Amino acid sequence: LGREVLMKWLTPEEMIDLTGYRQYQKQLEALNQMGIDYKRRPDGSLVVMADDLLVTKPKEVRFTING
Repeated sequence: LGREVLMKWLTPEEMIDLTGYRQYQKQLEALNQMGIDYKRRPDGSLVVMADDLLVTKPKEVRFTING
């Protein structure tokens, strides 16, 4: 049968708690600096999915071995 999926995103208050800022531009800068994924709504506001904060993504590491 059908399975309901609930996607939880951060509230405006949670965005302030996460970034430490109330202003949109400062929140955007903080999210970029922290490497947190976000989406922009058509009205320009930011959406951060709660699940994106729980999953740690491996960082890409590049190196060259000179023989």
